[in-house]
Parts: sequence; structure tokens; C-alpha cells
Amino acid sequence: MTRKRQAVVVTWTKPPAQRYKLNTDASVVNGRASGGGILRDSNGRLVFAFYKEFGEKGVLQAEAVAVLEGLQVCAAKGIREVLVEVDSAVLVSLVKSSALGGLSYCNLLRRIRRLLDQVSVSFKHIFCEANMVADRLATL
Repeated sequence: MTRKRQAVVVTWTKPPAQRYKLNTDASVVNGRASGGGILRDSNGRLVFAFYKEFGEKGVLQAEAVAVLEGLQVCAAKGIREVLVEVDSAVLVSLVKSSALGGLSYCNLLRRIRRLLDQVSVSFKHIFCEANMVADRLATL
């Protein structure tokens, strides 16, 4: 039995009414990590964007730092209802579980989870094609 492959269009979508969407991504080149993110409101309008160099980190660590940075800005601005989308299924799984993960990023997971007391957050894995703006910010 042969299965037909079907093309699927992957695009960014606006968050639900009264919510915000934070897309983050990270990149590691020659052992140096950087990351970025963008927060948009339910109309798709830009609220803030950021880029930051993280130093020597692995990819998963850098992805976690990008999420942490974005959520810290949300908390500081009083933004409470946030859907976080990242293209790292591993990070989404770790944040949603009670596991601490590897030593290199367990502190990051704790810090992200502490922010969940200040910001109501839903995490979702997305394909990189729906995360293009954050992907570009991560590689500036």
C-alpha cells in the first residue's frame, strides 16, 4: 500500500483574542549562541522584539535562554496571557514536564517555571517555517 504525500502549508497565525504570542528561536555558530524573539498581540501587531548574544551554550540551552528572555520582558511589561511557540519539541516537552533535564539547563527550566507564576503561558511546538521572524532574529 502506497501512501500519498500531501503538501501542508505552514504559516504563522495570530493568537486568540486577548492573548499574545511569543515566538523565540536560537542559533549556535562556532560554539557561540544567540537568540531572539518577537511578541505580537491578537491583531498580529508587534509589541516587542529582541536579539541577544548568549555566549557559549548548546542549542537546547540557547533555545531555553531565548524563551526565558522573552518571558522576562512579558512579566516586566505586565503581559499575562502568552502563547509561546518554539521549534524545539524537546524544549516544549521539558518545560511541560516536571523533569529538570540535564545539568546544563536545569537552572534555566527552573527560572522559566518560576515565571509561570507571573505569566499565564501555554507552550506549543511549531515547525520552523511558522517561526521565520524569530529564526531571523536569532541569527542577526
